[in-house]
Amino acid sequence: MEKVRLGLVGVGEIVREFHLPVMSSNPRIEVLAACDLNPDAVQRMARQFNIPKTYTDFNSLASDEDIDGVVVCVPNNLHAPVSTQMLQSGKHVMCEKPMAVTATEGEKMLAAAEASQRKLAIAHPWRHDQDFRWLRSLIKSGRLGKVFKVRGHAIIVGDPPPLNSWRCNPEISGGGAVMDLGSHVIDTISYLFGDALRPARIMAQTANYFAKSDVEDTATLLIEFQDGMSALIECGWHHNFQNSPHGAIEVFGTEGYARTFPTELFGLVDGVHGYYRPFLHPERPHIDPSMYAAQMDSFVDCIVSGAEPACGPRQGLRNMQLVDAAYRSARDGQPVSLKEN
Repeated sequence: MEKVRLGLVGVGEIVREFHLPVMSSNPRIEVLAACDLNPDAVQRMARQFNIPKTYTDFNSLASDEDIDGVVVCVPNNLHAPVSTQMLQSGKHVMCEKPMAVTATEGEKMLAAAEASQRKLAIAHPWRHDQDFRWLRSLIKSGRLGKVFKVRGHAIIVGDPPPLNSWRCNPEISGGGAVMDLGSHVIDTISYLFGDALRPARIMAQTANYFAKSDVEDTATLLIEFQDGMSALIECGWHHNFQNSPHGAIEVFGTEGYARTFPTELFGLVDGVHGYYRPFLHPERPHIDPSMYAAQMDSFVDCIVSGAEPACGPRQGLRNMQLVDAAYRSARDGQPVSLKEN
């Protein structure tokens, strides 16, 4: 079997802990090259994972004709220029979330993908998680009745970005908890409803309660959709308490209630109202490496067979339009109406 030859752009924590381990164990992938502006960091990773080629500038990686696709894991402000460069050089791209720092940059990435006829996948791994696949199928089955409310939790209490991190620099990150965590929940809610939701307006508040930073550590988003459903999203860094794990989503319907983490359904079970917990994988961790493995398999399928990404550039752009609108609402203290897209 001929392997897909991939390169890494950026060698930070997300690569070391999640992407590279599943890439290295995938029999369909050869990790051919790694690129980072820090020469010591890229050399350390190359030695650890036996990566044959290393680069310290994006141009050299882009001109390497042996590479079929790249995984872009650089700071947010580089997502758009680096992804666009790689697409224009003929490479397929999987770009870490958020897609970009603004919707305008996302539009440029979409245009580059369409012009190059290469695949652009946005890395939103919850789309590949078994609990969310179960919840999506449950909603689609109609078992919950008319869904009228969704609540998303995006609060972390463990190891938030340190204040000297690029994530706390708005010129590099584009924002704080909303950009970093809220973008995940926005995408996951869309996935649960088959990417068919059409937002009508959004109201958002942002604040800093736990750290003196130039980006928000706390935010609340209220999204109203054209079908009457609403979504409440709570985002936070540095908090000392969370009432649900990061990534947990609750779905409220006229005939039942379901959620993830813990994953359960409340509704009619054998004719009686009660709780039901589906048997998925009782010992699995909250952040399950299997969803990153499935995400990488999906990207390989895009390259090998032309399959569409689980989260493509059009959906990534819709996510960024909501993030942009949330920040605009928080800045102006007013709801923002959203055009159908």
